[in-house]
Amino acid sequence: MDIDRAEFVIVDTETTGSRAGDDRLIEIGAARLVGGEIVDTFQQLIDPGRHVPNRITRLTGISTAMVYGQPSASEVMPRFLEFLGDAVLVAHNLPFDARFLDVALAEAGLPPLQNPSVDTLRLARRMLSSLPSKGLSQLTKHFGIEVHGRHRALGDATATAELLVILLGRMRIEFGVETVDDLLGFQRRRYKDTRREPTHLKKIREQILPLLPDRPGVYFMRDSRGSVIYVGKAKSLRNRVRSYFTGVENHVPKTRKLVRDVRDVTWRETGTELAALLEESKLIKNYLPVYNRALRRYRDYPFIRLDTTHAYPTISWTPRIANDGAEYYGPLGRRGQAEELVELIGRLFMLRECDDNVFALGRPCLYSEMGRCGAPCVGGPGAEQYDLEVERVRAFLTGQDMEAVDMIEEAMRQAAATREYEAAGWYRDQLHRLQRTFGRQRRIASAVHEHDAVLVEPLAPGYEGLDGGAQLFLIRHGRLAARVEIPSDPGPDEVADLGAALAETFDPAVSAPSAHGRPDVDEMRMLANWMRLHPDGARQVRWRPDLDADAFLASVLAAAEEAAPTPEAEVEETDD
Repeated sequence: MDIDRAEFVIVDTETTGSRAGDDRLIEIGAARLVGGEIVDTFQQLIDPGRHVPNRITRLTGISTAMVYGQPSASEVMPRFLEFLGDAVLVAHNLPFDARFLDVALAEAGLPPLQNPSVDTLRLARRMLSSLPSKGLSQLTKHFGIEVHGRHRALGDATATAELLVILLGRMRIEFGVETVDDLLGFQRRRYKDTRREPTHLKKIREQILPLLPDRPGVYFMRDSRGSVIYVGKAKSLRNRVRSYFTGVENHVPKTRKLVRDVRDVTWRETGTELAALLEESKLIKNYLPVYNRALRRYRDYPFIRLDTTHAYPTISWTPRIANDGAEYYGPLGRRGQAEELVELIGRLFMLRECDDNVFALGRPCLYSEMGRCGAPCVGGPGAEQYDLEVERVRAFLTGQDMEAVDMIEEAMRQAAATREYEAAGWYRDQLHRLQRTFGRQRRIASAVHEHDAVLVEPLAPGYEGLDGGAQLFLIRHGRLAARVEIPSDPGPDEVADLGAALAETFDPAVSAPSAHGRPDVDEMRMLANWMRLHPDGARQVRWRPDLDADAFLASVLAAAEEAAPTPEAEVEETDD
């Protein structure tokens, strides 16, 4: 049985002495552990039928008066057995507690304990050889376990339960212990087979981790066959990779299993965090690592489609982009968000959502009856007025039109003033929805086919031997066309190379692709999110077909210089 599904009952006893045949039980405490959590407890004082020695009272706080009149051991044991059930019995120095329990069971006419058993003392001796003492007091102090009621049965039992959780986590990482059978076998191993740090962890910690740079990049974790089992990105490769191999017992189960399977770690510097993000996505889809399930597939992100090829443009959403003359805005995070945005546009701007076949019928449709269309098919707004609404929609989608927000706020205030609270609540909900959607969209500054810009992000110091500088992401038609590094003080040749790259990427004669594939959309999504989440992390220089090439180059160079000031400039700013 897997350890996460197994039941453990951690027990502790308090007694009148150390000899099971002569001394007696005075307390039993137990905690039931499932999935790393204590789900139930058992505690009972026991009348030993004799005086409790003063040294025991001083140690435990249990006196003769406290146990007088309590149930006898013979009365308590059936209840304890019921609590124990078929669970794995656990104790710290199990033989001591087991001897007293078996004597009490015999006196009650019951057979001895038959449950599979685990001794946390034996586990600690095999795993924590460097500690001078493996007593419960020393171990709880070492691991920072808070003990409520030391030398009382339940207090020690719950502390032992927390200790067991920690030890199980380490055994999973370092020794591959996943099941109860693995656990029972592990505690029977010879000391010399368990006292060493696992070879693969020792190699990674001593030979690989010290070499990791404190710069952005992607890293590859490989198994014993050399296969890539995980790809990740990092702002600091050193900090991120080290985190996997520090405090492994506190990681979630998936991460613990990953660390157990890793035999080698390699990496590739990218210079910037954005480059690491884009590289990670491509690598995951290339390698399909078993531990990168979330990003292994391309996603279908929705877009808002404004079809301007008709006399009366329509608004809708679509998971596909085509070079069909329509305008596309996005990508958005999910289908529900796209549907929500289309509905808002319909309510606020009254654009039609029907197709040409329905429009040609010349009669009001469902959208008109719902108040989501001005019904131009039956004499609604004329073409000129309709075009004005289309312009307002463009302004709204690009984050430039705040009029819609103002209109709803005013309607909400008027409804509240006239005590039309239901209407005011509706306007409030619409306002919140609009502000949420609008806030997401305003960072996507233009239609996808017109989304042409250079993103400028400062390079990590020391990347490829450069002392400062910037990384330029050349975005054409919403996706990454090229990536260029430029030093903080570029020479004539470097400036010329950059100019050539800009001219090639932003050639006005090159039209938008006829369609965008799923890899393109994934990349567009990441770029859009980056621009939204890092408004100050990467500077943007927009390109237009009518922009002079030299002027565009000068703007890009200025942004690069601003993004990555020289070391002298940084000192001057600090001194101020």
